[in-house]
Amino acid sequence: MVSSYGGRHVLKDTWIPVERRWLGLDRRTLLPGLVVLGIALLLRTIIPLIDQAVPGGAVIEAGQRLNLNAGLTVAPPAGWQLTDGILVGANTVQPGAGSATAAFGTGGVGAQIQVANFSGDANALLDQLNRNDRKHITVTSDRATITAAGGVTGVAEQFGSTSNDGILAAYTFPDGRGMSIEVVGTANQLAAHAGEIDAVLRSVTLEAQK
Repeated sequence: MVSSYGGRHVLKDTWIPVERRWLGLDRRTLLPGLVVLGIALLLRTIIPLIDQAVPGGAVIEAGQRLNLNAGLTVAPPAGWQLTDGILVGANTVQPGAGSATAAFGTGGVGAQIQVANFSGDANALLDQLNRNDRKHITVTSDRATITAAGGVTGVAEQFGSTSNDGILAAYTFPDGRGMSIEVVGTANQLAAHAGEIDAVLRSVTLEAQK
């Protein structure tokens, strides 16, 4: 737009030349605007969809078990968050379809499961685990025997470290595998979830393969 000032014609700052306009908008602002729109779309739609699709954020439901391969299962507490591992129903475990690791947690308490080949008994496995971590943890309880619902027997100890307290359990199986379950948190957090943690340690089952 042109206005007259003191006998002179002056171009107003808001006037946009025709060659820089598209649908009435300044072409120079289109790209930054599209970038902002794309970021907003990513934050509001695409990322939430990705979060929903990733099984690691799944809430564990009652009756679900962790498939740790070749018939080995553990029941995590309902309502906790699964961050690693494969959940299956209460009755069906397909041979070779599981995972050798699993992790889940809630309210500042985290549990991690690892399965690997081991030729000794549960006490020997727990001894080895303690040797591996002896610089970082201090055992704070006597070793206790765990009798799981599936007829599996394991051993467990409580420990303390500079950052957290915890429980470390070890199990061995006739097929030559060993398994550790480590649960960590503050003393208050562990006490608040003591019943659920005990249920996890006693839920270990090795199903016969068909």
